[in-house]
Amino acid sequence: MWVLNHLIIRAHNTVSLRQAFKAALAGAALTAVMAQSAAASFLDTDFWCRTYGCVVVHDGDNYDIYDNWVFGLNNCCVSMGQPLISYYDRAGTPNVTGTLDNVIGARASSTESMMLGFTDGNNSLSAFNDDGDGYLDAGDNMSAFTLSSATDLELDGPGRQYSHSFFISSRNMRFSMRARASIANVTGDFANTIGLGDIKLTPSVTDRGNDEGFDFGRRANANNITIVNAVDDLGDLSGTATQIMNFGRQSGIRVRNGDIDEQTIRLDMLYTMPQYDLSMGIGSLDIDVVFDFYREP
Repeated sequence: MWVLNHLIIRAHNTVSLRQAFKAALAGAALTAVMAQSAAASFLDTDFWCRTYGCVVVHDGDNYDIYDNWVFGLNNCCVSMGQPLISYYDRAGTPNVTGTLDNVIGARASSTESMMLGFTDGNNSLSAFNDDGDGYLDAGDNMSAFTLSSATDLELDGPGRQYSHSFFISSRNMRFSMRARASIANVTGDFANTIGLGDIKLTPSVTDRGNDEGFDFGRRANANNITIVNAVDDLGDLSGTATQIMNFGRQSGIRVRNGDIDEQTIRLDMLYTMPQYDLSMGIGSLDIDVVFDFYREP
């Protein structure tokens, strides 16, 4: 099995300081907040976000905040090219694209593998009939077929590609998304036959949609987003955090007051596996892709 994990949120010890600031301002801000529209999100009401800029990352249930204001030093702002200051640790993992299903809950168990199919040259002979969990296991079955010298066992179409997503919004700042990839818990032959450079990465942006009730994009702007063409596979993300997207709209993704889901867009990461066959042996490995957000000029 190959397991693609997960959006890891950077942790900083800023929670108590920020909460103290908010408590001190709560009385003064109460009247203004009550006068605003009921459809106002954190991006609309938070003083530090409105004044200095921030990024919000959402998994459909919870969101994390990346601030430009440096709470630990009580000053503005994060230096250009440096990571934003994270506040909260509530989201943390992406979803299976088009759903709100956390990818960690969708990972294979020790008795499951990626879906396989038998081929004869360029022709498909037979594929396993999945029992609905997306992995090859004892609950699957397949129809009979005839072996020949050209018969091979390969990943089938769904087994070769996995798409993971999360939602993002911002206000009053330009920023980039950087990522770092690593391999862990390698077993069997995969230590010698599978590497990060064998797994392709295709990032994309979905500016409007509805994922199981999470209605995103209606009050968001996806203009001036650049996908870095130099990133082709996970090998390009090994070692150091590498920029894969740049968000160049100074006013941010959010365009006006509203619910937080309406103010987000969806970032999609399509992972394409190498064309596995039996010559590559058997084994398992975990792949971690860590995303972070940096201030940009």
